[in-house]
Amino acid sequence: MKITPSLITAAITLAASTPLFAASASSSSVTSTDSSGSSQDTTVPVLQKVEVTGKAEPQTQKESAVSVISKEDLQKNVARSVADIFRYEPGVSVSRDSRFGIGSINIRGLDGDRVKITVDGVEQAEAYAPTTTYLRATRTTIDPESLESVEIVKGGDTQAGSGALAGSVKFRTKEPSSFLAAEGDDTYIAVKGGYRSDSDEFSKTATMANRTGDLETLLVYTRRDGHDTNNYGDGSDVTGASRGMNDPGDTDSDNVLAKAQYQLNDENRIGFVAEHYVADSQFDLLSTGSGYHSDDESKRTHFGISHENTHANALYDSMKWQLDYQNTKTTNITRVDSSGRVVDRYFEDDSYQFRTSLQKQLQNHALSYGLNYEYNDLDNLNKDTSSGTTRFSPQATGNTFGAYLKDSWAVNDRLTLLPVVRYDHYRYSTQSDQYIDSWGGAKGHAFTAELGAEFKLTDVYTLFGKYGTGFRAPSMDEMYYYYNAGRGYAILPNPDLKPEHSIFTEGGIRAEGLYGSAELTAYYNRYRNFIESQYLVGTSSTYPLGEYTSVNLDRVVIKGLELKGSLNLDELSARIPEGLSLKGAVAYADGRNVGDDEPLNSVAPLSAVVGLNYDSPNQNWGGAINVSWADGKKKDDLTSSTQYLAIPNYTVVDLTTYYKPTDKITINAGVFNLLDEKYWIWNNVRTQASSSSANLDRFTEAGRNVGVDVTYEF
Repeated sequence: MKITPSLITAAITLAASTPLFAASASSSSVTSTDSSGSSQDTTVPVLQKVEVTGKAEPQTQKESAVSVISKEDLQKNVARSVADIFRYEPGVSVSRDSRFGIGSINIRGLDGDRVKITVDGVEQAEAYAPTTTYLRATRTTIDPESLESVEIVKGGDTQAGSGALAGSVKFRTKEPSSFLAAEGDDTYIAVKGGYRSDSDEFSKTATMANRTGDLETLLVYTRRDGHDTNNYGDGSDVTGASRGMNDPGDTDSDNVLAKAQYQLNDENRIGFVAEHYVADSQFDLLSTGSGYHSDDESKRTHFGISHENTHANALYDSMKWQLDYQNTKTTNITRVDSSGRVVDRYFEDDSYQFRTSLQKQLQNHALSYGLNYEYNDLDNLNKDTSSGTTRFSPQATGNTFGAYLKDSWAVNDRLTLLPVVRYDHYRYSTQSDQYIDSWGGAKGHAFTAELGAEFKLTDVYTLFGKYGTGFRAPSMDEMYYYYNAGRGYAILPNPDLKPEHSIFTEGGIRAEGLYGSAELTAYYNRYRNFIESQYLVGTSSTYPLGEYTSVNLDRVVIKGLELKGSLNLDELSARIPEGLSLKGAVAYADGRNVGDDEPLNSVAPLSAVVGLNYDSPNQNWGGAINVSWADGKKKDDLTSSTQYLAIPNYTVVDLTTYYKPTDKITINAGVFNLLDEKYWIWNNVRTQASSSSANLDRFTEAGRNVGVDVTYEF
């Protein structure tokens, strides 16, 4: 499928001409003039005004392709992992590995450090995955039970700064006020238990919130105990690469979220937060060989303090600053029975972060501006009883600084302009020791800008678009990874890597009315100095299998179309039950390494999801049927080195339901892959090593499985 101007024009015309969204809750008459010059009354749909009260974070620019997943969505979908969060979000996928778990989040064909990930504004540690078998650090050390919402910004996000080339994922944790009455002293206590059959996992969550006077507190604790996740393997319980079943093992995790917020006076509020997440797993690595075992741990600890001030003055109407400390550490241990070899490897990121954001209204300009500073201390170490102690990369420190200014300029009643300018600067330094040489330092900076616009055609239809530039500093993994174990090949560092730059263009049309909403978006993104890891630079008598390094590619292009919408079926006819609705989305992307004239393997195939949802008028029961479809990956879509990874298309049906027998009890349940489909998710397969000896059955998803959660509120 190729994107052409005629295709985009036809799709926009179709969306704009659809009458379903033109009807609205009320209408008004205006006088217009026809071609003959006579006047006539025309009914123009007017949407009802909805007033939303409560405290919220500043809204993302409207013209961005933004999706928000609420804690209610997570509860109804029986989400137990980060992968479950994005299950019904076309254009977004999550890679997983049977040993290392969640890998990275992919948005519009890019993943890893090209997606900005934050938790309550705190930058998450960079990806570090220099090996496919012994060390792989995840960036998603968070449990869904601690989340209030997840905001996904698709496409370039200039305001977010370095790393947001593909977009950003903003995890927001729960607040005490989410559980308490709007005013006065109050206490909330709930317990929740759950089970998922695909991993035989039991989960337990306790939530406690309290307001006493001006002090609000919250404590959320979740414990999970499970096993390896089932797949649709061929049942071959053998060892080695031909194994079709997952490696057997045990998993467990603990997650604690604690918050305290104190209202000093009408204009000042301080907050404290503490998080601790740790996930452990032990597997028998039968797919590697007999007698191989793993013992892995991923851990994140976060402490933060914040202050909000709403005393309007010449500089701001509202201001917030926060200071955070975060430690993220991944430890991967591999044991070999036959030789007694033990390989103990870890990657650790200690960071101190400060950021501030301010808002100011000046006539028809809603200004936002702020800055951020981050200090990182990065370390890794490999202890191998066979070869001694080494490092993949030297110890390093990083200093990054950024500042931005954003405006929402209401030019008139129809046109709003949304300009953003930003400056980023980074500086890295490394040090040598007895394990590895220093590869020097690196520094760089960039000015980026974005111009967005919204134009209201009518009270229902709005045109939107943006054009901007993006920037990403190279990561420690890409610049400094070194491996030379005398096995006929070497992976060499490249401290001279240049930062990646992007130019992104996006446009579309949005419709909102009584019967539902729809949004069509087309985008075209170009990337310069795109960083390609483990690039073959040549062979020699010393390295007959090749020398590899990270390099900057000349040019990469990703383009695509996305369509999403919802339809309130109960508004179409009085015969349709109240609370019945239909939702759907389609995402298509095409990416190429223009310099080498090859497809970009990180781009997922065409995908779509359609869901029929029902919520009873009293909200005490409901359910949904979601049908997810994804196209296959043909050999023509792949590079020559990964053509063996071609996979077929699939259709997966999920059935979920909830029931509240009393005001205090809520039951959520789901049957996933209802039709027992055998299928592969592309971004789980393409991250595997390029070896045709692997049995792809081992990378299939689970067959039919069930999940259930029961919540009791005291």
